[in-house]
Amino acid sequence: MTRQLHLLLFGNTRSAGPWRHPDIDHTTAGVRRALIERARTAERGGLDALFFADGLNFGPPATWAYKTTEDFEPLTTAAALSSVTEHIGLVLTGSATLAHPFHLARQFLSLDHLSGGRTGWNLVTSFAAAAADNFSARGVVDHDERYRIAEEAIDVVTNLWDGWGEDTIVADRQAGVFNDVSKIHVTEHHGRYFDVKGPIGAARSPQGRPVIFQAGSSSAGSAFAARHAEVIFTGQGNRARAADFYRQIHAKALAVGRRTPPLITPSLRFIVGSTEDEAARAERTAYEHFSPEYQAGWLLEVDVDVTGADLDGPVPSSAFPATTQTHQTALAGYRALAAEATTVREFLYRTVNGWGAQVIGTPERIADDIEEWFHTGASDGFVLSDSGLPGQLDLFVDQVVPVLRKRGLFRHEYAGATLRSHLGLEVPARFGVQA
Repeated sequence: MTRQLHLLLFGNTRSAGPWRHPDIDHTTAGVRRALIERARTAERGGLDALFFADGLNFGPPATWAYKTTEDFEPLTTAAALSSVTEHIGLVLTGSATLAHPFHLARQFLSLDHLSGGRTGWNLVTSFAAAAADNFSARGVVDHDERYRIAEEAIDVVTNLWDGWGEDTIVADRQAGVFNDVSKIHVTEHHGRYFDVKGPIGAARSPQGRPVIFQAGSSSAGSAFAARHAEVIFTGQGNRARAADFYRQIHAKALAVGRRTPPLITPSLRFIVGSTEDEAARAERTAYEHFSPEYQAGWLLEVDVDVTGADLDGPVPSSAFPATTQTHQTALAGYRALAAEATTVREFLYRTVNGWGAQVIGTPERIADDIEEWFHTGASDGFVLSDSGLPGQLDLFVDQVVPVLRKRGLFRHEYAGATLRSHLGLEVPARFGVQA
């Protein structure tokens, strides 16, 4: 089977900067309309899925003055978007350490059925103190402990998803019996972190199970991803680092006995113009409307502190702690960005896309970069960010996607109905055992 490029798109409305652009309607109704238009445009381009990040908090207080309010809760948002789309996948972030696995299993499987099998779970281990404070938690759990919790949580969730088999529902109208009780799997999980009896009472997913996404890049995180993830979302600032990460994940997946390694989709921020000059002008517009104050406040969540620093001076070495128990990969990624930036302002602008890659230029140049990453073993595709500027997503769909299609890299139309079919993933066996 010919390897195919995968393209996902951040579904979230952007909260830092672009709302200041005069052509952006940042009212609640405006954000709702923009979300629907975004989903339909991405689907028109044949993109695999919308990817919704989440933080379970409004951010550090230093961001509050600059952040828009209508960054809707992902599961609710995706449920609404599933009714105005037909094909595009819907990948939602759910915390394995702050949300209860019974709720996660029930919510994701419900959305998967309602969307016709288009759902993915971006499994995260929440690191922000502001998020923990909203869930009666005793502070942030240590980094490696979060992954031990996640190991148990994913086991519970997948067992709940597999509660019903193909022959559990008999729907015998004459006898009045709907389920063969002998074929209902009751989870009966009693572990270190969770006690869950089950079942959740739902037929198996149209795609077997929702697709598991994961973003771990630290030692513990990448080991977890190599065992469980079907798709890995990662931030890699350049192709060399991405290729090294790609090789490491493939080796770890092989070492734990996986026949097929996870797909790897780094983040990629793009700005497209019909000419290089037009693309440069669009980037200047994005630069003029981004909020350095917001970015500086948000970085506090990952223990990077440039608040109060001279925006036009160099990034102070004191901005970075020696170690962190919050997000180790983020700290390393932001250190690398700071080393490449000449000023704090430039550094903060680059962090709008986390610590990921970016490409600015004509459709052909953007397609060239995507193709190079894809063909040199640096990625299986990308999670795209369109900078939040009006019209940029349309330009990508109408100008970049046709170039990728012409080169034989990207689909002309959806071949199936589920997210798994878009991603070329097998339907997992119930309880991981092949019949």
